[in-house]
Amino acid sequence: MTYLWPDGQPITVEVDGLDMPHQFTWQGRVHPVQGIANYWRVDEDWWRGRICRNYFKLYTRTGLLAVLFKDLLNGRWYLERLYD
Repeated sequence: MTYLWPDGQPITVEVDGLDMPHQFTWQGRVHPVQGIANYWRVDEDWWRGRICRNYFKLYTRTGLLAVLFKDLLNGRWYLERLYD
Protein backbone atom coordinates (compact mmCIF):
# COMPACT_ATOMS: atom_id res chain seq x y z
CA MET A 1 0.00 0.00 0.00
CA THR A 2 1.13 3.56 -0.69
CA TYR A 3 0.27 6.46 1.58
CA LEU A 4 -0.11 9.85 -0.10
CA TRP A 5 -0.51 13.29 1.43
CA PRO A 6 -0.82 15.71 -1.54
CA ASP A 7 -0.26 18.77 0.67
CA GLY A 8 2.41 16.95 2.68
CA GLN A 9 2.83 16.14 6.36
CA PRO A 10 5.14 18.63 8.11
CA ILE A 11 8.44 17.07 9.16
CA THR A 12 11.76 18.18 10.60
CA VAL A 13 14.74 17.56 8.32
CA GLU A 14 18.49 17.80 8.90
CA VAL A 15 20.43 18.55 5.73
CA ASP A 16 24.03 18.34 4.62
CA GLY A 17 26.09 21.21 3.17
CA LEU A 18 24.32 20.88 -0.20
CA ASP A 19 20.82 21.10 1.34
CA MET A 20 20.25 17.38 0.75
CA PRO A 21 18.30 15.52 3.47
CA HIS A 22 20.52 13.65 5.94
CA GLN A 23 17.73 12.54 8.30
CA PHE A 24 14.16 13.46 9.10
CA THR A 25 11.81 13.18 12.05
CA TRP A 26 8.25 12.00 11.51
CA GLN A 27 5.77 11.02 14.22
CA GLY A 28 8.47 11.41 16.86
CA ARG A 29 10.89 8.94 15.22
CA VAL A 30 14.19 9.81 13.55
CA HIS A 31 14.78 8.28 10.10
CA PRO A 32 18.42 8.52 8.92
CA VAL A 33 18.68 8.65 5.12
CA GLN A 34 20.54 5.69 3.66
CA GLY A 35 20.37 6.85 0.04
CA ILE A 36 18.62 9.17 -2.38
CA ALA A 37 17.11 7.38 -5.38
CA ASN A 38 15.92 10.48 -7.25
CA TYR A 39 15.86 14.26 -6.95
CA TRP A 40 13.85 16.80 -8.98
CA ARG A 41 12.46 20.32 -8.86
CA VAL A 42 8.91 21.43 -9.60
CA ASP A 43 8.37 25.11 -10.41
CA GLU A 44 5.00 25.79 -11.99
CA ASP A 45 1.56 27.40 -11.87
CA TRP A 46 2.91 30.89 -11.38
CA TRP A 47 -0.27 32.23 -12.98
CA ARG A 48 -2.57 30.54 -10.39
CA GLY A 49 -0.46 30.31 -7.28
CA ARG A 50 3.15 29.37 -7.61
CA ILE A 51 4.53 25.98 -6.54
CA CYS A 52 8.28 25.74 -6.18
CA ARG A 53 9.58 22.57 -4.50
CA ASN A 54 12.61 20.31 -4.37
CA TYR A 55 11.56 16.65 -4.21
CA PHE A 56 13.59 13.70 -2.92
CA LYS A 57 12.70 10.03 -3.31
CA LEU A 58 14.82 8.29 -0.70
CA TYR A 59 15.19 5.25 1.47
CA THR A 60 16.06 5.23 5.14
CA ARG A 61 17.99 3.03 7.54
CA THR A 62 14.67 2.42 9.31
CA GLY A 63 13.21 0.73 6.22
CA LEU A 64 11.11 3.50 4.68
CA LEU A 65 10.90 4.39 1.00
CA ALA A 66 9.57 7.95 0.97
CA VAL A 67 9.11 11.11 -1.05
CA LEU A 68 9.94 14.33 0.77
CA PHE A 69 9.80 17.85 -0.51
CA LYS A 70 11.10 21.21 0.55
CA ASP A 71 8.75 24.09 -0.23
CA LEU A 72 11.15 26.70 -1.58
CA LEU A 73 8.63 29.48 -1.02
CA ASN A 74 8.34 28.98 2.75
CA GLY A 75 11.48 26.89 3.49
CA ARG A 76 9.53 24.08 5.20
CA TRP A 77 9.87 20.33 4.65
CA TYR A 78 7.05 17.84 4.11
CA LEU A 79 6.53 14.10 3.74
CA GLU A 80 4.39 13.50 0.65
CA ARG A 81 4.41 9.73 0.11
CA LEU A 82 5.39 6.47 1.81
CA TYR A 83 5.74 3.16 -0.02
CA ASP A 84 5.57 -0.23 1.65
